[in-house]
Amino acid sequence: LLGAARAHREAWTVLLGKCVVEVKPLRASKGEAVRDFLAQPPFAGRVPVFVGDDATDEDGFAAVQAAGGCGIKVGPGPSGARCRLDDPAAVRDWLRAALQPLAPDEASAPLRALSAAALGGLA
Repeated sequence: LLGAARAHREAWTVLLGKCVVEVKPLRASKGEAVRDFLAQPPFAGRVPVFVGDDATDEDGFAAVQAAGGCGIKVGPGPSGARCRLDDPAAVRDWLRAALQPLAPDEASAPLRALSAAALGGLA
């Protein structure tokens, strides 16, 4: 198996994360997956949100932000995400708050729930 993989090594890349080493096809990324989802019903025309805590999430942040959505980095460290939450508990609190009913005038603006206060400020 390793010998077969070596024959095609130029088609693969290694991405180092916090507690993971990803060996993946060179053209595959979380950003590509986001773009593919956004091209399909029922996701087409929606405002994407991507939450992640690892270097392997950066392509996803970039893709949602390019599509007018919001990338949210969880925890410390450099990131291209525009927003940040401190830890997984903060993500749970933010999601719980987002599940609260919206006032009728806010129903058409889901990103209003992503206020700087709720996210602990911009990254």
